[in-house]
Amino acid sequence: MKPCILLIEDNDPIRENTAELLELSDYEVILAGNGKQALEMMISVKKPDLILCDIMMPQMNGYEFLKIVKQEYQFTSIPFIFFTAYSEKKDIEKGLQMGAAGYIVKPFEPDELIRTIRKSLPEQVSSS
Repeated sequence: MKPCILLIEDNDPIRENTAELLELSDYEVILAGNGKQALEMMISVKKPDLILCDIMMPQMNGYEFLKIVKQEYQFTSIPFIFFTAYSEKKDIEKGLQMGAAGYIVKPFEPDELIRTIRKSLPEQVSSS
């Protein structure tokens, strides 16, 4: 079974292109345009194996979304990677201190994204 990644990104072209890259890398991808929509997907559609999340989004930003995910027992063990244009050291440190397993700065190198995802996925998920 393919590992499932929840990709939360409000920019349509970035979301679609990243989803295609992930699917070509043998991942199942669930798409959401903001944190509020992502929470609904996690509850009603499928619990993902990993979350890839932008920070600046309408309705619920990435920081707010991560805070909720870390408070909900059924989601606390899901690896979370910020995927954002915020490249300042203070932004990266804030994301990691909040509990993110990784931080990818856009624009990104496809190899860097896949490497970070593989490193962040639990062993039993990444090898299945």
